[in-house]
Amino acid sequence: GVPTPAQTVAMGAVFPVAGPHNFGGPEDRYGAPRGTHIHEGQDVLTAEGTPVLAPFAGTISSTNYQAGGAGYYVVEHTAVGFDLMFAHCQAGTFAVASEQSVAAGALLCHAGQTGDATAPHLHFEMWVGGWWAPGGHTIDPLPYLEAWEHA
Repeated sequence: GVPTPAQTVAMGAVFPVAGPHNFGGPEDRYGAPRGTHIHEGQDVLTAEGTPVLAPFAGTISSTNYQAGGAGYYVVEHTAVGFDLMFAHCQAGTFAVASEQSVAAGALLCHAGQTGDATAPHLHFEMWVGGWWAPGGHTIDPLPYLEAWEHA
């Protein structure tokens, strides 16, 4: 089963943005319309250069760049079973590499506005069943982020 937000707090989850932030408006939410698709994450608006942290221990699956979308992004396969995607990292700030093991709270990158972003923020996705894996799918990360923010 998928751990609940409260269970992940008990597991020691770390909020992924280490600085002042907010969750924006309806356009920043999971499921918001985006042209031909829907927004599959939650945006966390923050200042350019704010540290982005790993919520859980795990292994980095990918660090990559997508010009028309995610910009510089990191994907982590966590020890609790989620795959997490952190998009719009500031250029030149990756602190991790593919196949690297990370602890909860480890620095991944710094928030930016690379790719298709109009303001600095972290675009955060939570995947169950693997990131873009057959049968894998996103879930709404906001209940988790709100739980971690207040832990």
